[in-house]
Amino acid sequence: MVSSLPIFLMALVATPFRGENYKLGAAVGLDFGREEKDDRKNLRGMGDIDMSPTANLMGEYSFGSIQVSGKLTQGTEDYGMTAEADLGTMFAATDDLMIMAKIGTTWATEDHMNSYFGVSSLQSGRSGYSRYEAGSGIKSVGVNVGGFYALTDDIDLMLMLNADQLVGDAADSPLTKEVFQPAVFTAISYKF
Repeated sequence: MVSSLPIFLMALVATPFRGENYKLGAAVGLDFGREEKDDRKNLRGMGDIDMSPTANLMGEYSFGSIQVSGKLTQGTEDYGMTAEADLGTMFAATDDLMIMAKIGTTWATEDHMNSYFGVSSLQSGRSGYSRYEAGSGIKSVGVNVGGFYALTDDIDLMLMLNADQLVGDAADSPLTKEVFQPAVFTAISYKF
């Protein structure tokens, strides 16, 4: 599962409960936050969002080639909580290539929305943005397509194309310059 922008999540994952058509797991992760210096033009006066440890619960249920999955992520007070829900499919194109596609949405608490999309009175005075309060609600909807290629029995290469659309208070925020958020992810994974 890929976290929606602007959050990049790195986690240590365990899925102790597995059945023929389900998985339940937990993870300890890290949200890297946001630093004003990374986008001085748009974030001047907004301050930093500190790096935060996260606790994650996730599950997946399969109906043949269709998967329904969800993830709850809880961080520190600034991070708040997010909930992701996805509907997708994965199939073998060849013996070594798996193709996947999914649609999904992310909901976020008021703490999360205000940290990333809100503008407090203090931030307004320092940045010039109008004061803005973002409430809890749907933050984004998106689609992902990608593939996993088995380089060896233990090593996979992944390529993922992600297109998220910010909606609601996230889209309406004065901090949001682009509501359409495309991304490309690549990774190499090793199976233990």
